[in-house]
Amino acid sequence: MTADVSAGKRTGNVKATRDDWIDAARFKLDTVAIDELKILTLAEDLSVSRSSFYWYFSGMAELQNELLEAWGDSTKAIVERARRPADTITSACLGVFECWADTRLSDPPLEFAIRDWGRRNTGIAERVHGADIARLEALAAMFERYGFSEMDAMVRARLLYHSQLGYYLVGTNEATEMRLMFLPSYLVALTGEEPTAEMLEAFSYYFRELSPSG
Repeated sequence: MTADVSAGKRTGNVKATRDDWIDAARFKLDTVAIDELKILTLAEDLSVSRSSFYWYFSGMAELQNELLEAWGDSTKAIVERARRPADTITSACLGVFECWADTRLSDPPLEFAIRDWGRRNTGIAERVHGADIARLEALAAMFERYGFSEMDAMVRARLLYHSQLGYYLVGTNEATEMRLMFLPSYLVALTGEEPTAEMLEAFSYYFRELSPSG
């Protein structure tokens, strides 16, 4: 999410951009189902007229499709990082962890809004299933590259992926330092290898930069 539209209402004749409408929709997903978004409500949040929505979108379906495309980018990010060259499996896992550390790469409210939508829409459910398969296959291939058997690689991929989804699904809210404290043990559980101090320091710096208030 790139903007919190609740932080300040627009005044005068300031015009909302296409990205403003998308950001407003993403912000709303904390409380409203994606297939229940209303143009009027988003317009009120942006302090603009309802009609200005149609400068950018033919209807709500087009905006929802934009959200689907944004969600699809998270799959690309996971797959890209799973395929990224790394010296060790521990380094490779830390690369993947970037996806859940950085909301620009994977936005949990959007992730679960799409999954919730899939419970009511078979077409969306198929897209979610396809994304899960692509993500898990990429993660399993990552583990296989570092010598794990096919079965072991798939199990570890599932542990990594499902634990990350579950972390947000149950609403876990931990301070940055708490999450970093558990990081070495998570890595050992997933890889069987102890991370080096240099690896942990580099990732901790990356994570803190993303979470300055954590």
